[in-house]
Formats: sequence, C-alpha cells, structure tokens
Amino acid sequence: MAAAFEGEMTSEVYKDGKIQPDDWVVLKEEDAFPSEGKWIVPLDRLVENAAAMAQTKARIGALVPAGGDVSRLASLLDHLDLVAIEFPSFADGRGFSAARLLAERYQFKREIRAVGPFILDQIGFMQRCGINAFALDNPKLRKDLEAGNLNTIDVYTQPVGTRSEVPVGTRPWLRRASSQP
Repeated sequence: MAAAFEGEMTSEVYKDGKIQPDDWVVLKEEDAFPSEGKWIVPLDRLVENAAAMAQTKARIGALVPAGGDVSRLASLLDHLDLVAIEFPSFADGRGFSAARLLAERYQFKREIRAVGPFILDQIGFMQRCGINAFALDNPKLRKDLEAGNLNTIDVYTQPVGTRSEVPVGTRPWLRRASSQP
C-alpha cells in the first residue's frame, strides 16, 4: 500500500464462515484519491470522484453511512469490490434496508460488509438481507464467533428476495427457507 495513505484498518473480518485478516483501508478525508491498494471510500467522496475511480488501479469499496442512499452507487457498482454499510448502533436498522436494496434491486454479488457496533444476534438477520462479511471491531463478537455461537434464523415473518422461501404450515406469513435453491 502507498505510504501516503494512512487510513485506519479494521483488523479482521468474519467472512465465508471464518475470521480472516482485513487488508482494506478506510480513506480519510485528507487523503488523496488512491491510485493503488484496497480502499474503502466514503459514499459522498466516491460519488464526487467517480471519474477518478474509473481510472485508478486501486481496488475500491464504498462506505455507506447509516441512512445513506445506496441508489447513488447504482452506476458505480460494476467498479466496486465491496460495499461497507454502517450500523452506528445495534438499535439502528437502516443498514438492513441498504443491504436488501444492494442485493435485491441492484443484484450486487460481491462483498456487502457490516461495520459498526452491531451484535451477534443481528448477524443471522443481516445475512438474510445480503450481508456476507462482518468487520470485527468488537472483541466480544470475535470471541463469540470463535466459539461457534453464531445464531441461525430458521423461521421468519418477513420474506426477502435473496433466498427461495415457502410458507410454514397453514400460516402463509410464517416463512422458512425452501429446500430448493
């Protein structure tokens, strides 16, 4: 990575069922737009620098703040390797909507990462919405994942378009994953 860019790095990410080192760096406001490396760029800055992004050799990700409009990324998604969605508190659910839009409406198939102080109990719901990676800034969350304490959601009431689902019994509002993909 270029020494001129000294953004903060999250140390690890939970992805593909395991804890992995994270080599993405968040671009700070005072940093120049990168020409190489792996950078997560705040949404506003990314949109402002769309032309520079198309010409860089760097791998680029977007950082969407809570309540940020992911439709602003629609024309840029083919150039992005990941979209990180901010969850500023475990009680703030706006990131779930952003993830669903990326996965369902925009068919974004690369990494959708949750960042912020979310909790273990939210991961199963986040996965249903299309999130497939989780920044591990919380030592307790890391410890729970290492211990295999990841919860699964088998029955739910709100359908999502990223999975095949069927009604449970005589209650059509109660859903479960279909055995067919």
